[in-house]
Amino acid sequence: MKPEVIVALDFNEEETALNTVKLLLTQTKYFKVGLELFSVSCLEVVRKIRDLGGKVFLDLKYFDIPNTVCSAVREAIKSGAFMVNVHALGGRELLLRTSETVKETAYALGMEKPIVVAVTLLTSMDGSDLSILGIKESAESFVLKLSELAKNCGLDGVVCSAREVRKIKENFGKDFITVVPGIRPSWSQKNDQKRTATPEFAKESGADYLVIGRPITRSEKPLEVLSKIKKSLLT
Repeated sequence: MKPEVIVALDFNEEETALNTVKLLLTQTKYFKVGLELFSVSCLEVVRKIRDLGGKVFLDLKYFDIPNTVCSAVREAIKSGAFMVNVHALGGRELLLRTSETVKETAYALGMEKPIVVAVTLLTSMDGSDLSILGIKESAESFVLKLSELAKNCGLDGVVCSAREVRKIKENFGKDFITVVPGIRPSWSQKNDQKRTATPEFAKESGADYLVIGRPITRSEKPLEVLSKIKKSLLT
């Protein structure tokens, strides 16, 4: 199966984000709202993208005490986001209670349960960053450890780099979802990412969702670039 492409709407203007959605809807229905756009438009932009026919991955990486995170997740679900994430470093209780909250809220609202995934290690970080933090293990080992925690707590999957996808699938099953940022086509710049991969590599590794932002949204012809990327995933 080819992975779905989620376009990251990393803009500081709602109008620009919505115009991008309208432009790209013929090629993908999946879009990411992260901290920058959320800080401008809050959950209202999620509703507007949904009304246009898009599906939103609300990428806020919730990381706080369990009560605070669960309250925020309830509101996120009400907005209609199809996928939300929390940070795995929040610990076992946070992950367990988030999983329960998502199920209970969706059931109470009579809606399909959103996907909930745990952030492992940001793709802007690698083993050298872990070492600075006093973590004496490889990035892959660290990601696998957090993935196991997320799986055991009932989450649907994780956010990871393409480099860890194959091991995650081998250890936790093909149905355990992998959402992969840090995707950079061979012709694009890495920017501030370290653990990057091409769309083709991520597909071969078994990734389920590819999150791609600047290579598409900062190009002169976003629709053509997205189409080119999607075609590369068909071979």
